[in-house]
Amino acid sequence: MTEKYIIKYHPKFDKEVNKLMKKCPSLKEDFERLTNVLLFHLKTGDHYLPDDQYLQLQRLNVPFPVFKIKKFRCKDIPKGNRSGFRFIFILSRKHHVIYFTECYFKRSNEIENRNRIRKICLNYEKYFNE
Repeated sequence: MTEKYIIKYHPKFDKEVNKLMKKCPSLKEDFERLTNVLLFHLKTGDHYLPDDQYLQLQRLNVPFPVFKIKKFRCKDIPKGNRSGFRFIFILSRKHHVIYFTECYFKRSNEIENRNRIRKICLNYEKYFNE
C-alpha cells in the first residue's frame, strides 16, 4: 500500500501566493490542480517524479531533494504553461511530506531563496512535523 503524502507550506509561501493572486486571481485554483497532478505523479511513479516536469535543484548540500516547477499554467495569463510562475518544494519520501517553500514570479526573482531552503532542510523536524 502506498502511503499518502501530506502537503505543507512555509508561512512565507502563503504570503507570496496571496500577493501574486492580485496579478492572477485564478492562482489558487490553478495551484490546487498542480498539487493534484504532483500527488498523482508520486503515486504512479513509485515515489519519483518525471524529470521533464520537475527540475531538481543541484548543489544545495541538503539531505532532501528540492524541486522547481517551471511549467505552470495559469488561466488568467494567456501564455500556456509559460506563465512565469515558479514553485519550489522539498520532497521527503521518508516523512511523506511535500513542503512548498517558495512561490515567485520570474520577472520579480530570477532565482530561488537557497538560504530559506537550507534552513528548512536543516530544521526539518520543526517544519515537517508542524
